[in-house]
Amino acid sequence: MAEITLFWGEKEQPSFIWEISKNQDINQNQTAIHELESHEILKADLACLAEMAALNTVTLVLSCKDVSCAQVEVPNKAQRLLRKAVPYMLEDEMASSVDDLFFALADKSKDKLLAVRAIDREYLESILESFKQAEIKLSSIYVDIDLIKVPEEGINLVLTSSQCLSVDSEDKRWYCHQDDFSWLIQKQINNEADADELPIAIPLDIYSETETDEFIHQLPVGRFAVTSHQVENMNEFLIEQKTTPITLLQDEYEVKKENSQLTNFLTKVASIAAFVLITHLVYQGIYFYTLAEQKEQLEKQKYTLYKQAFPREKNVRNPDKKMRVHMKSVGTQSGDADFLALLMSSSELLTDLERIYPTNISYDGVKNELRLDVIASDLVVLDQYAAALKKVGHQVEKSSETQRGEGYSSRLTIRK
Repeated sequence: MAEITLFWGEKEQPSFIWEISKNQDINQNQTAIHELESHEILKADLACLAEMAALNTVTLVLSCKDVSCAQVEVPNKAQRLLRKAVPYMLEDEMASSVDDLFFALADKSKDKLLAVRAIDREYLESILESFKQAEIKLSSIYVDIDLIKVPEEGINLVLTSSQCLSVDSEDKRWYCHQDDFSWLIQKQINNEADADELPIAIPLDIYSETETDEFIHQLPVGRFAVTSHQVENMNEFLIEQKTTPITLLQDEYEVKKENSQLTNFLTKVASIAAFVLITHLVYQGIYFYTLAEQKEQLEKQKYTLYKQAFPREKNVRNPDKKMRVHMKSVGTQSGDADFLALLMSSSELLTDLERIYPTNISYDGVKNELRLDVIASDLVVLDQYAAALKKVGHQVEKSSETQRGEGYSSRLTIRK
């Protein structure tokens, strides 16, 4: 993607000039570019650039005559607070009311001096409206004087058709007519110099498309060490400076980033994935909390049941361990072992507790018989259970059946 720079000129000028960076790959856009034979286009015909601008980034450069440049000493405050305070700090220096101006601020301040650019709000909005109607999207709006590189020492001076754009090593920027530069710079030097020590041989680099001999002869004698540079195209020269100018597209005029269809799709997918993940984590959290509550309830029930089974036990810290020790001791006694074996083989046949279930169990160790009171849904189920016990080798005696509600109760005496 190439970068197209539009030099808008002064507000009253009917035309502007477009340039494209020479180091950009423009192969894809050569057809569109060759259709524009002239680099100077009427502002009324701005729409003719729409096709070329659609495939490139577009930067607009305004004339410093239509934008006020200033530096203001500011405290170390947040940018949003400075945006409210700066207009009133410069109120006395502005020819127009600060309410009619839009102020653009530099990203960083140098030695507590913040660079500020002020432009008539109606003029800025009229430009943005013209580009909107032409369907051209602007990435940045700069001021031509901000494109000049700050010199390491002395002054960089750019001469246009009638203007002088000046930038010194302290990044102080100002402009004037060429005829006024000589006495204005002399006045500035006198104001800044000590009475006993006047500056001499200040480095002055002049950049111009035309000869500068006449201009140099008008400078104060003996004050500057002048180096003249002739450039073929001043607009291309300014583009190649690679500075970091202040963009006027800030605050409410800031360019909104547009997302591609793929980016929107990925954003939606990520949002859905995040929602599913959060829902899953919430569910797992609730599930974990529920299990913790159930575990706590089961622990309480375990202690309660152990106390009921062994009422004489006191200060039981680990009922599980106590129960394992008790079961081992039970397994070593033959009588208790017969009971457990008989109980196990009888209970295994109770496969459907909704149709038949025990209500009371007792054991006669002398006779080695298990007495099991059960309730069955009907007599057939009761007979089937008795038959199943006999099939596995038990002797079964069944007492008379008694109807209880919708079922029947009976006592089964089971022997091995």
